[in-house]
Amino acid sequence: METVTSTPESPPVTGKGRVLIIDNNPERANSLIDILKASRYKVAVPVRLQEGVAEQVALVKPDIILVGVDFPGHAILSWVASLHESYPCPTVMFSRDERSETIQAATRAGVSAYAVGKLTGARVKTIIEAAVARFYEFRALQQELEKTKTSLAERKIIERAKELVAQQRGCNEAQAYQILRKMAMNRRKRLAEISEDILSVAEVLTNKL
Repeated sequence: METVTSTPESPPVTGKGRVLIIDNNPERANSLIDILKASRYKVAVPVRLQEGVAEQVALVKPDIILVGVDFPGHAILSWVASLHESYPCPTVMFSRDERSETIQAATRAGVSAYAVGKLTGARVKTIIEAAVARFYEFRALQQELEKTKTSLAERKIIERAKELVAQQRGCNEAQAYQILRKMAMNRRKRLAEISEDILSVAEVLTNKL
């Protein structure tokens, strides 16, 4: 699977997102094109579900991807998961498979919305808007989780550096913390960065940390 580095950074303005349709069913693809154009979406030339699609995604840089596949099997869902990993964006799957296990598997693969049934203008527009909202809400939660993980990791680094400074300077941890803060300010670095520097030097000198 080709790696695509560019991803949509923010939700597209309603009615103006660039959409890429990936579908081997010309009738469904044409129906979607008509519906999307009527709703003022920018629609790229549809592509077939085959090798090299990732290259098309890289060229088009869509805000939204619509995948049409009647009965998505393991191979298709694995492909969708790989595409989502390399180019994460709101993805809607239009299918005929109503089984709950297929819907759950598609969701795990990165599909933001899974639709079965008749394609009407109002319904397709609502599904796409829900998919976009869900994608960016989930992305915000992921970013917040990553920020929390980073914050916890940095706190541990600061605590270790503080303990080391307290041992070396013969002071308490509150005083060691102030020493770290002053060093960070003087060197115009973040507290976690200066703490990491101290631990790295200590590791070189003692080879014990």
